[in-house]
Amino acid sequence: MKKTLMALAVLTLLVTAVSFGVARWSVHCAMAAPTVNLNDTAWLKHELNLTDAQTAEVGKLEKNYNTRIGNCCDKHCDARLALSKELEKSPVDLPKVNACVDQMTAAQAESEHATLDHILGIRALLTPEQQQRYAKLVSQQVCNACPIDMSHKAQ
Repeated sequence: MKKTLMALAVLTLLVTAVSFGVARWSVHCAMAAPTVNLNDTAWLKHELNLTDAQTAEVGKLEKNYNTRIGNCCDKHCDARLALSKELEKSPVDLPKVNACVDQMTAAQAESEHATLDHILGIRALLTPEQQQRYAKLVSQQVCNACPIDMSHKAQ
């Protein structure tokens, strides 16, 4: 009886310690680096000390970027919807579902290229000092903001 109680106490202590460790690690990861919205023109104006002319140009780039990203999202969502409809069928038409995945992948690639173009477009408007600050902000966001929550490699 004493051995059973002792084993239960040790097990309880072990589970408590593991739970505490996991909770602490989760909180640490969540608070490690706040993600900023580099697509917020007002925030960029303040953070990079942009001139009014730079702010106006960034605003134009932002509008173009939002249009491009919106188009990518539409393509991706359409392909996902088509994929979901194909997956409901039995048997699954493998060429059709692969084509849907290819369309989704192409939309994601287009989105990444639009983002790169946007970053480089903003960078071209900045002074060398602003470029250094912007590069750090972009690097932080690239390393800490993973769209599919696989950011463990950035830690």
